Amino acid sequence: MEALVWIEDGTIRFDADWPKPALLDDEVLVEIRAEGVCMTDIHMVRGTLDFAKPPWVLGHEMSGVIAETGPKVTGWLAGERVVVDPVVTCGHCRPCLSGKKYLCASGGELGTTFGSGGYGRYVAVKPSNLYRLPDALTFEEGAMMEPLNCTLGAMERVPRVAGNKVIVFGPGPAGLLFLQLAKAYGALSVTLVGMSDERLALGKRLGADRTINLASSSLREVLGEETFDIAIEASGSVEAVTDSFEYVGKGGTIVLYGLNGSKKPTIESDLIVSKDLTLVTCISAPLLWNKGMDLVEAGKVNVRDIITHRLSFEEAAASLNRLVADRFHPIKAMILHQDEETKR
Repeated sequence: MEALVWIEDGTIRFDADWPKPALLDDEVLVEIRAEGVCMTDIHMVRGTLDFAKPPWVLGHEMSGVIAETGPKVTGWLAGERVVVDPVVTCGHCRPCLSGKKYLCASGGELGTTFGSGGYGRYVAVKPSNLYRLPDALTFEEGAMMEPLNCTLGAMERVPRVAGNKVIVFGPGPAGLLFLQLAKAYGALSVTLVGMSDERLALGKRLGADRTINLASSSLREVLGEETFDIAIEASGSVEAVTDSFEYVGKGGTIVLYGLNGSKKPTIESDLIVSKDLTLVTCISAPLLWNKGMDLVEAGKVNVRDIITHRLSFEEAAASLNRLVADRFHPIKAMILHQDEETKR
């Protein structure tokens, strides 16, 4: 099959003859139509996140069409539009049976730690990894359901959002999703912090009440002694982690979401205790996929406007390599596997 393959020299190349995933009797073969480019993919190629080794087919944010079903599969038909949950599990261990399948010791994530991902033409998965994509949503919106699922899972763990002040660090895709979720959950106000006028302007259009550009102003200059009920760190910046703890008020909640790969301590435990803080994280939310699609379909969360660059499958390698080399800076890039792009 055709695939965009991360190879040993630290680049991504187009391969027209990559092995097609073998389809087991109880699996479904999905032809990928849209695949989101996550910075986790790029950090893996750069060597800052050690999840898999090349040669490897990356990609864990995907949607597509069922191409084939194994003989033991029931309830699914070729041609159905689907979103793929990339978390692969054994299905019978304690984490799997307790609703935390993403902690399964025998499993992993397609494209990240466990098997071929959405940078290839096809993936093979169990039916339990599939969700039907509503007719009202495009394939690229479907591919955005994975990052929405993770951010939504974190918001669901915050004790209370309604009526509270929220600050979000990082106007990347995750931060832009967090700010919309905070508004949808009834936040009194949302302040978005970053260093890019373009990203902050998009955040403003998506509902941020206030934006702060650290390239021109310091937090102390703008905020003074102001604090927030909820601080969300979505940038992966060590400095932003520190700022989150400084600007969250006593009794507040901190959402730690971004990965920085520094392997250095970034949390002062005495501050957590003295301010009586609640810490929240999330890497997957298996029960919230349909809820995420409902929020998008209802217009409560806009995922499509976060996508700033659409890459054709055959030509994506050059753009991905520029991204790895830090010479390409999309807010969100989407790989589209067909000329028809996001047709329903």
